[in-house]
Amino acid sequence: MKTLWRNALLMTMDDARSSAVFRGDLLVDGDTIVAVGDRGTVVAPGTATAATATADGPARIASAAPGASTASDANPDCEVVDATGLLIVPGLVNAHMHSWESLFRGTSERLPLELWTLETYPISGVAPMSPRLVYLRTLVAAMDSLKGGTTAVLDDVGELPAQTEETLAAVFDAYDDIGIRATCTGGIADVAFADRLPFSTELLSAEGIAASRRAMPPSRQLIDAFVDFSERAFRTQHGRAGGRLSYAIAPSAPQRSTDELLLAADDLSRQHGSVLHLHLLETRLQAVMGRERYGTTIVEHLRTLGLLTDRTALAHAIWLGAGDIRMLGESPATIIHNPVSNLKLGSGVFAWRGLHDAGATVALGTDGTASNDSLRMLDTVRSAALLHTVSGPDFAAWPSTDEVLRAATRGGAAAVHQAETIGSLEVGKRADFVVFDLTLSTNFTPLNDAARQLVFSENGSSIAEVWVNGERVVENGRLTRIDERAVLAEFRELAAEYLAGHRQTVAQNRGAYSEAITRVYDRVQQGSWPEEEGSR
Repeated sequence: MKTLWRNALLMTMDDARSSAVFRGDLLVDGDTIVAVGDRGTVVAPGTATAATATADGPARIASAAPGASTASDANPDCEVVDATGLLIVPGLVNAHMHSWESLFRGTSERLPLELWTLETYPISGVAPMSPRLVYLRTLVAAMDSLKGGTTAVLDDVGELPAQTEETLAAVFDAYDDIGIRATCTGGIADVAFADRLPFSTELLSAEGIAASRRAMPPSRQLIDAFVDFSERAFRTQHGRAGGRLSYAIAPSAPQRSTDELLLAADDLSRQHGSVLHLHLLETRLQAVMGRERYGTTIVEHLRTLGLLTDRTALAHAIWLGAGDIRMLGESPATIIHNPVSNLKLGSGVFAWRGLHDAGATVALGTDGTASNDSLRMLDTVRSAALLHTVSGPDFAAWPSTDEVLRAATRGGAAAVHQAETIGSLEVGKRADFVVFDLTLSTNFTPLNDAARQLVFSENGSSIAEVWVNGERVVENGRLTRIDERAVLAEFRELAAEYLAGHRQTVAQNRGAYSEAITRVYDRVQQGSWPEEEGSR
């Protein structure tokens, strides 16, 4: 089936126009964009010339209401949509989120990352979620995403206490059923909790350090098991739904991983052409830990290992020195900015201008619903545009609308290693796009600058439709593939059962670990460290 959108406001995000909005036509054939151009230049299949446009829209369907559609007179297999009152933009790409956190929205505040993890990712005693709960929590994350205009996600799943083939399949099943484009990670860490903290031998008890190390299986055993797990995932999950779903490799972060693990992960990623996803320098504590372990910065160490490739997607990257910024700018890796999460956890301010000026590819992510606490990418877009105005008085260095929208679309496409297929409205790319109805939207009234109003005004309430892979997956604000009410009702029931036990686990972990973590955190905050040379 073909669909021709006529007389729409289009934001293509291609090299020629970027975020400039123009009146034009968009033709989709199946899952692919086959034509895009100025108003009246795209020919409906089966006709010799394009219909003559009038002030009220294309002549062929000028009497229809905005958004109405009809079959082409010459070709009944082509739906023609009068898009006069509509804005069509590429689907947003959420380049960093965690579906694990769907249960933990609203569970914390006023906590830095290192203490926040005890609430959401307890160090010990975590009960596994049933495959059904994993499926439902992933559906809920995808619901939040799609209804907010996100058409693709990089889900760093974050399964505790350990990922299994059954739970990974449940994640893929959910994304398959709901229709979103998703890259889902297999995650691993092989460094004991105590060894992830700076000053551990000084500030933690010898007994606590020993217990932490005993709790971690041997690194070689973990690596071998992860390689086997990932090879099976590539065979059974990667490329599902006609390539809409993919599997990625995610060693959690350098400070949580041995070099042997990082190299094995990179080897897997290279062999399969998949994304290599890591957290990088999210907090000051991590920067201090990196220098203590490596004698240099974590970025320098990753470069030495050869891990800064075009397959590499690095989340956060806040605590960077000037040399780190230069190295990341020179590399083909993608850097993922998570402004809302960084604000909530007090992690720091991303080097937006420094990284852009250095030539880095920047994407945007929401992070998880326990640190954001939503997956609304439009909130992240607006936050990215606003946060950096407090970084300095040079207003020319503040983020531009075009930069932010590029990060939310093409930057995200690069992060999921799909820059050639998604991220812009161009011929040959997948038909992933969002349709905003401007006729009933206060966010776009009056319409002064559609791109700026998308960034600074829109909250998702104007979204009429969302298309992924040429399929309408959101229509009139409702998901087309699932029963939302039934999913939410079942999720509430199963989540309540799980959370009852999880709260006890959190309380036990607070008692066991919060004092030690606080000692390390306080020590880090009292010092001055070389990594802070970089400008924001």
